[in-house]
Amino acid sequence: MKRILTVAILLFIYCASTAQTKDQKWVLGVSGSFVSFGDGGANSILRERYNIQVPKLNVTRYLFKGLSIEGGVTLSVLEELDGFYDNSFNYFSLDGAIRYDFNLSRENLVPYMGLGGSIVGGPSVIPGAKATPTLNFIFGGTFWITPQWGLNVQGAYKYSQDEFQSMRSHTQLSAGLVYSFKRRVMVYRIWDGRR
Repeated sequence: MKRILTVAILLFIYCASTAQTKDQKWVLGVSGSFVSFGDGGANSILRERYNIQVPKLNVTRYLFKGLSIEGGVTLSVLEELDGFYDNSFNYFSLDGAIRYDFNLSRENLVPYMGLGGSIVGGPSVIPGAKATPTLNFIFGGTFWITPQWGLNVQGAYKYSQDEFQSMRSHTQLSAGLVYSFKRRVMVYRIWDGRR
C-alpha cells in the first residue's frame, strides 16, 4: 500500500509540474463568485451587503516572463437558491487584468497578483443606475492537479470612485476549475505521424 501511495504522489507531482507556460498559453476557467459590499450604513444607496454569482467565466493568455493577460465576465444566472441565498439584484461585470505569477508558471502551485479594471452593471435596485468603471487589485493562485486541469481561487478589490453613485467599492472572491490547452507541438506531431 505504501508503494502505491508513493507512486501515486510522485505521478501527481510530475503531472502537476507542467502548468501554463509559453507552450501552453491559453487557459479557460469557470467558477462561482461571492461579492461583499461591506457595511454601507444607513445612508448607503446600495443596501445589499452580499451577492452570489454563478457563473464567472474567464480566459487567460500567457505572454512572457510570468506575465499573463486575463479577461472575464461575471453573470448572475441563478438569482436565488432556495434557503441559501437571494440576491436583491443581478450582478454583472466585464473584467480585464494583467497578472504576474513570479515566474512560477511551471510549478503545481502558482500564486499571482495583478492590476486591472471592470465595467460593473448598474444595480436594478437603484433607479437610473448606470454601469460603473472600477480599478481592480487582484491576488490569487492556481493549484494544477494535472497538466491540463487546475483549481483556481482569486480575490479582487474593485475600487469605485465616490463620484459614481450606481456602485460602490467592493470585494469579489471566486473559486472554480481551469483548463489549460495541451501543447500545440504534441498536436502537430500526432498529425504528422511523428513520435
